Amino acid sequence: MRRFAASQCRLISLCTLGLGIGAAPIAGQTHATSFDTELFTLRSDPRVGLHHFLAVWAAADAGEWPGYAQPIVERDSLPQMDADDRRTWDAAIAAYASTVGRSPVFDAGLIAVRDWAAGTAARDDVPPDDSRLVEAIERALPVYEQHWWPAHDARNREWTRAVLPLARSTERDIARRVAATYGGSWPEERIPVDVVAYANDVGAYSTGGRIVTASADPAIQAEQSLEMLFHESSHTEPLESPLRATIRDAFQQEGGTAPDRFWHDVIFFVSGDATALALEAAGRPGHRHYGETAGVYARGERWPAQLRAFEEHLRPLVRMTDPGDAQRSAVFRAVARALM
Repeated sequence: MRRFAASQCRLISLCTLGLGIGAAPIAGQTHATSFDTELFTLRSDPRVGLHHFLAVWAAADAGEWPGYAQPIVERDSLPQMDADDRRTWDAAIAAYASTVGRSPVFDAGLIAVRDWAAGTAARDDVPPDDSRLVEAIERALPVYEQHWWPAHDARNREWTRAVLPLARSTERDIARRVAATYGGSWPEERIPVDVVAYANDVGAYSTGGRIVTASADPAIQAEQSLEMLFHESSHTEPLESPLRATIRDAFQQEGGTAPDRFWHDVIFFVSGDATALALEAAGRPGHRHYGETAGVYARGERWPAQLRAFEEHLRPLVRMTDPGDAQRSAVFRAVARALM
């Protein structure tokens, strides 16, 4: 794991978020705010927010926004806008109809548009078939900034205000436990986190080393928002790849194969337990895993047996100060035996 920089949360925006820190605009971004902790850069940016807002709105219009996801409440009460703004907005939604059914995690075009919106990719990086999405964002941005962005940005900043002190007091501890349990290493650079009103149907995702999380999702608030940062960070290559290898080797040594997406269930438990331990050490005991509060652990017949195995074997591993490869292998082999 890398040596962490000196602890400091830095604001690089036009809004101080009540923290009394100096501000400066981000080059090439309109009204974006950005806060650094040691491990993360938390951003609220209208272009990134608009990209996701249009995508979820189009999905809801197409009847493809699932009932378990946070409702797109803005569709139910349109603000007063002139005819030109309404035509611009409707055209943007129509352009985003092409995104319905596509995954923001695996679809290269959507990833490229998001990265362009975030200012980390060139417009030429967007596939030609998705250039209409860039055009829709550019044309609809003034409409969004007038009618929805102030409320979305305020919510994003409130979400950030809540998670910053938790991160400052616990992030190194959680990161150490997560990396040690997986047998991986924490990424060398700060992980960018786009805080948006709406992310995807489950409220957060990560791809390409970048996290997107929804500030309006009631399941991802306060301590659960802290846990979600580490859950999504677990999908970065230096953490997820070693975890998958550890699980694969453990099951193979026990003569079996890990269930599909078992590695993701491990991430739910480890990120929740590591967060609970760090919060308890910081004087905030009683954290409940996101998997519990959001109902993940209640979905599917696999969870009761998995939770018993995780609590018996994985939990002690998360509590170890510096487990070695042999200890880690023994723990995951014990988990495999319990589930085979």
